[in-house]
Amino acid sequence: MKETKNTDQTPEKVVTRYDLKMQRRKEEKERAEKNRRRDNIIGIAVVAALVCLVASFPIRNYLTVHGSYVKVNGETVSRVEFDYQYNVAVSGYLNQYGYYLYMMGIDPSQDFTSQMYSDTLTWGDYFQQLTVENLIRNKTLAAKAKEEGFVYDTQEEYADYIKSLEEAASENGATKKSYLKQLYGAYATESRVKPYVEEALYAAAYYDELAERQTPSMEEIQTYYDENKASYDSVDYYMMTVDAELPTEPTELADPVEETEGEEAAEEESGEEKAYEPSEAEIQAAMDEAKEKADEAVKTVKEDGELRENVRKSSAAYLLQDWLFDEARNAGDTTVIEDSGSHRYYVVEFVDRYLDGVLSVDMRMVLTEAEKGQAILDEWKAGAATEESFAELCDKYNDSSVGVAKGGLVEGAATSAMSSDMSSWIQEEGRTAGDTAVISSEGSENAYVLYYKGTNEAEWILSIRQTLISQRMSEYMQELTAEGKVDDPKGNLRYLEVQAQQEAAAQESSQGADSSDSADSSQEGEASDGSESSEGDGSSDSADSSQEGEASGSSE
Repeated sequence: MKETKNTDQTPEKVVTRYDLKMQRRKEEKERAEKNRRRDNIIGIAVVAALVCLVASFPIRNYLTVHGSYVKVNGETVSRVEFDYQYNVAVSGYLNQYGYYLYMMGIDPSQDFTSQMYSDTLTWGDYFQQLTVENLIRNKTLAAKAKEEGFVYDTQEEYADYIKSLEEAASENGATKKSYLKQLYGAYATESRVKPYVEEALYAAAYYDELAERQTPSMEEIQTYYDENKASYDSVDYYMMTVDAELPTEPTELADPVEETEGEEAAEEESGEEKAYEPSEAEIQAAMDEAKEKADEAVKTVKEDGELRENVRKSSAAYLLQDWLFDEARNAGDTTVIEDSGSHRYYVVEFVDRYLDGVLSVDMRMVLTEAEKGQAILDEWKAGAATEESFAELCDKYNDSSVGVAKGGLVEGAATSAMSSDMSSWIQEEGRTAGDTAVISSEGSENAYVLYYKGTNEAEWILSIRQTLISQRMSEYMQELTAEGKVDDPKGNLRYLEVQAQQEAAAQESSQGADSSDSADSSQEGEASDGSESSEGDGSSDSADSSQEGEASGSSE
């Protein structure tokens, strides 16, 4: 028998199939336990995430309402406030320029961030920039007003704003709550936008106060007129037009033209013959003939021409403006002026130039639908029929969204800016305070119920006064807002990023140009140094002289 030595080692166990089976069961059990624990952990995490998400709704809403979206002049502007101001800016812009946007192919009903304003900015970017400018202006004005101790009660104006809002919501078949969101963004509510509306009203009132302080004296108005007479004077003149008779078919001066088969086929298919286009020679011949007629018409323009009276420079034909408003112009002066673009000549005789002293007017008015105008006036006549009762009717029937002042009062209205029907009634001889009328132009859906109060200052005085106030306020506001700034730490304003990129590119281009100039200067300097070295070196000249001397000596 073979002897086995004790080596303190446990003999190796023989692994049976049963053992392997039990081992597999044990591993599967452990794996299942691990999976269970993992699933429990994941499940807990998912539930926790859902709880956090739901809990974050009011938090995120609070941050949107009260958190910082951008900062203007160091003051926090929330997303709600920015959205409000953004929509106000868009609405104001569309009211003024909406027609031109359509002409440019811009669709205001679509997302502005997908429509290009320039090569680098979208319309959304532009409106963001406009919003920031408005925020800077309003907040700067409000801060200045508070610093000065300016007091203004916005309560009445805010009530009017809410009233007009409710009326607009009703007309659009919406509640005030939903209409506010349509106007100012998803987070807008009456309570949230109220401070922004009140701040805008307060800033606007302070602006009006500042404008009142900028009112020029009569001496300043006269001085401005003396320096800008052409913009305010009127002229009377006779005028007739002599058109060149352009040929409608080729003449001996026509350019040789070879018609292609394609053009013939196109004309046959359309059934329309293409209008003849005269050659330059034919046009010139027709213009020469028209010029002869125009020169002859100078003698009879006063009898055959049309008398045009009280024409301001801005209303006169562009080609006539300089001649008509020349300071050297005298009564009886005549001229013939070519209009090559329209192939005609203007024959003109100057009559007079003067400052029209027509007076502006004060009145009260109701703007209403054409069919309701007479009924409103009859209601006034059936009552007290006083100016005060008319003012009450104005407040009763004027739509607050139209922007008519309280009591329908309009002061310093220029008849030149009115419809011909209205200005004719106002300027009718014998017009006295208290006269009333319903004015509705033919084809118009609206009517004006008017109460005439009387005349005011001359239109030219009011116009210059407003011009000077606007100029002074523009300069004042530029100076006041010059230090205004916006901070955008969260990168919400894309236009700032575009501007930064453009400035960086311009700076890099400038640096590249400077480097190029420096290199050119360096090369020029080296060339110059080489030239000076050559000129200053007398060895070459000496050698040449020596060679010449040797040659001369040899010859001798």
